Amino acid sequence: MRVKKRVTFVFLSLPHIIFFIIFSGHVFANTTDKASNTAEGQASILITYIPSIDEEDKLAASHIKQSQSVETVLELSQHIIPFDPPVKIVFGAKDGPLYDPELHQIDIPYAFWRHATERFTSSISEKSYSKKDHDIVQVSSSDALLHTLLHELGHAYVAANDIPILGKEEDAVDNFATVILLNHVTNGDAIAMSAAELFALEDEQVDHFDNLDFIGEHSLDIQRYYYTLCLIYGSNPESYPRLLDDIDKPFKTEQEEICVEEFHRVSENWAAYLTDS
Repeated sequence: MRVKKRVTFVFLSLPHIIFFIIFSGHVFANTTDKASNTAEGQASILITYIPSIDEEDKLAASHIKQSQSVETVLELSQHIIPFDPPVKIVFGAKDGPLYDPELHQIDIPYAFWRHATERFTSSISEKSYSKKDHDIVQVSSSDALLHTLLHELGHAYVAANDIPILGKEEDAVDNFATVILLNHVTNGDAIAMSAAELFALEDEQVDHFDNLDFIGEHSLDIQRYYYTLCLIYGSNPESYPRLLDDIDKPFKTEQEEICVEEFHRVSENWAAYLTDS
């Protein structure tokens, strides 16, 4: 799990986006296959990297292995979200990110990493892009990957434990990923912020909505962005007095109170199903 260190936050002037610089003592992994064991010694998550001859895929695989995202989910699976039988995470799959309940397998294409880095890079001016910006993009992409892994593990956890979901499962596992970060991962608030930022960046790519966008299994990216911010605020209001400043002043105080209630409600609901909560 991540070692606790002081985090420096830097806010960039981006439309409804809050960009974090996160240097939290990342641990680097460099293996092809990994496994996480439960307290009883049984593997809980199996990690596989599919070899690729594509140079961009090779680079993405290298970055994923060097990120702390995989190490973090392996740690979490030992105590907080164990799986029996183990769930398999396959990097380099053709489709995804997705959870296949028939195979009890999570597929993450290498293209996901490239897509995330492209989105985060697009938020920075090309003229001012520096080594420091490059490092920010890599950390933000790693954070978004971790949130995505936890999102898909949420689907797997729901299926494995027959957890009843009232409403959209996609929203439920978004919340699962966010509260796991906020409650169980060091600097989880900053990591969740990176995930929220990616939702905002995705929303900026939308020119118009079709009818199907409003009845799809996922909430709109902009909704996912704001609700993630809501949970982050609710987890520690004193640390984020301006996090919800985008909300009109007449409604801001009430919404802040709602977000505190939402965080505790969501946390308590998931805690009933988590091992060490």
